[in-house]
Amino acid sequence: MRKFVIGILITIVALVLTGAVFQRHALACELLPILNYQQINSEVFLDADISEEQAETIKGLIDSALERIDFVYGTPESKPRLLVASSAQIAARWGANETASMHRMPWRSCIVIGPKGQNVDVIAHEWLHAEIQQRVGFARLLMEVPVWFDEGAALTLDYRAPFLPDNISLTVREVQNVKDLVSGKAFFSGDIRKNYQTARLAVQPLIVAESFFDDLDRISSGESFESVFLKANKPLKSDTASGAH
Repeated sequence: MRKFVIGILITIVALVLTGAVFQRHALACELLPILNYQQINSEVFLDADISEEQAETIKGLIDSALERIDFVYGTPESKPRLLVASSAQIAARWGANETASMHRMPWRSCIVIGPKGQNVDVIAHEWLHAEIQQRVGFARLLMEVPVWFDEGAALTLDYRAPFLPDNISLTVREVQNVKDLVSGKAFFSGDIRKNYQTARLAVQPLIVAESFFDDLDRISSGESFESVFLKANKPLKSDTASGAH
């Protein structure tokens, strides 16, 4: 019995340490207030190479991104920690590509914006990821919300040309197939750009802007993702899916 208990404890410690390794960048975000980074406010940090003029521009971009979320879905409640990197090298140190990445922890999201992500589209995209986690809750997000939906929803606030529905032409089968990509490992492999585009089209009939945040709250309260977003919606009927009305 003693050996069994010791084995369980060793397993738990191993899992915790493994999680810490994979989430080291999110954990490092907690140290930002004591590191040598500029601050716009208590949650937004800039690396030392960003000038005062650039800092003012970034502040304006963040304000515009929040206004976009508010205009489309309502007032956001999330307060992610955000780090803006001036170079791809600095972004990489924080586990991000040159555009952006988000790290999740149970109590907070950590967004890293690279040099190519310093625009309203990317910031609004990443912030909506944080808002979805805030509304659903960390554990319920992992259990209920598939990655294709999380990414497709974020793209509804991302107006970069390749991800606008009117610029995407895919078959209904291709759009339906993206719903098999429930994990990050599955979604972020193969033709990733196509995965993003199919996810964008797949969420289009599922989200009602006026009730989106309330629907996420329903998942937090115990309803399933399927019952909230899938059961009340009908599949596309045409041979080709696009953003055209």
